[in-house]
Amino acid sequence: MFKLIIALSLFLAIQGQLVGGFTDRPDLIKSPVTRDMVRLATSELEKSQNLAVSPFNIVSVATQVVNGINYRIVFTARPFSSDAILMCTTKIYKPIHGAQSVSSVHCS
Repeated sequence: MFKLIIALSLFLAIQGQLVGGFTDRPDLIKSPVTRDMVRLATSELEKSQNLAVSPFNIVSVATQVVNGINYRIVFTARPFSSDAILMCTTKIYKPIHGAQSVSSVHCS
């Protein structure tokens, strides 16, 4: 039994689909819900880091099922203060009941 569990764990690790991990969701890239979450993240950037940006393009979306859903969204943004393009990553938590919230957001 133990060997079966180890073999199954290795198979899942090789496939990149570990239980509890993030799953790529390309179907959510153009979703209005995703755009709303990016707006929430850019608002948080302005409040917490005094960085005002305009979202430019959503690059990737991944989800993780927990007691609700964690969304990891990678997007490009342009600061209002320059012509640079920033690569930003945010994690948004959407509980089963209640409002979604920004867990983290950073740009480089």
